[in-house]
Amino acid sequence: MKFLIFVSLFLYACLYAQQDTITMDIAVSTDKTLPIGVINFELDQNDWGKLEELPQKTLARDFNLSGRFSAIELEHYNLLTLSRAMAKHYVTGALSMSDGQAKLECNLYATTSKEMVKGFVYISSLEQVRISLHKCADNVVYQLWGVQGFASTQMAWVRKIDGKKQVVVADYDGFRRKQITTHSSVNFLPAWSINNTKIYFTSLRNGKPQIFERNLAGSIDKLLFPQIDQAFGPSVNPRDGTLLFSTIGQSGADIWQGNPETGSAARLIYTTNIEVSPSWSPYGTAFLFSSDKGGQPQIYMALRDGSDVQRVSFFGKYNESAVWSPDGERIAYCSMDSGKLNIYTSGIDGDDVQKLTFEGNNERPTWSPDGMSIAFSSDRSGSSQIYIMRRDGSGATRITNSGENSSPVWSNLTRGVQ
Repeated sequence: MKFLIFVSLFLYACLYAQQDTITMDIAVSTDKTLPIGVINFELDQNDWGKLEELPQKTLARDFNLSGRFSAIELEHYNLLTLSRAMAKHYVTGALSMSDGQAKLECNLYATTSKEMVKGFVYISSLEQVRISLHKCADNVVYQLWGVQGFASTQMAWVRKIDGKKQVVVADYDGFRRKQITTHSSVNFLPAWSINNTKIYFTSLRNGKPQIFERNLAGSIDKLLFPQIDQAFGPSVNPRDGTLLFSTIGQSGADIWQGNPETGSAARLIYTTNIEVSPSWSPYGTAFLFSSDKGGQPQIYMALRDGSDVQRVSFFGKYNESAVWSPDGERIAYCSMDSGKLNIYTSGIDGDDVQKLTFEGNNERPTWSPDGMSIAFSSDRSGSSQIYIMRRDGSGATRITNSGENSSPVWSNLTRGVQ
């Protein structure tokens, strides 16, 4: 009976946990961000009404969501304002159209001298201007921080469409959303392949949870591991592309590992307890999972072969959905306190616990590829929506506003953005 209750609660949380105006929750950041000016872009006389928003708005959001910058938005260059904000650099540019092609000029300047530090030019269709702006933001991050930004990444999540849970994919900030699954059953718990060309997800289309694969270039859903009766919650090994997932059997829920290319699969955790929510380490050498072996759901860690199981979470009575930070130093997870679900982080040894959310129910954290930000779902606005916050919990920004949205998962970095 305990097993049925626990699994039912888990699936309920996955299915029902609680374009689009953007809202921001202003909070004090404990991480140091770099002020940067964003000056209005010059637009030529063409009709730009089909743009989702003006170029400077997209760039300012990219900078704020990066966890590295605080954007100072200005209509015109103002040395006094930028200096008071301690912004040593600013970005501005121009957008023009010729022969059906949009030309975006995006330039980084030094504030005091007004000398151009780096300039970028992108030629695209009108529909691709937003992609060009994301590339510019990533290149500014690289120019000033020496690391690759994530503005050109994507987000997958679960959205209720016509009353059914479906997997959707969009730019990481929620724009340019595309529906991936169309089956009238429940589809949930998406995961990205290593190269971002496929989405793995769980579906109840055959009357039970099973794992499917969708190549984003096609429209066919492929059933994986048909020899397993019930499986859910895939997690992709970042090194070899194999999947961790949970199976439901007579003795409980176990952790398995499978190869989506060959279809082979084997059990890793052998217990009579309930193990769910597996998540690979960034190096593919270990994984996290939740288990009720202590009587209540807690987070555990095991080596990639399922050996050397160790408990990770010791604070709180209900801890679930743990994910490893990209640098391997911390984990983010969902914990219940005072009857509400909130996002916490801790060291991989369970120490240095930090509570990041304080309003509503907050679930399914997912790290940005550089570990500077965390996306999650929350019902703080009344319905379940997707938010992005800095890794210290500040600057929470809602990236969806309509419908019900949950279970976000960030794509991997695409190398060589220019």
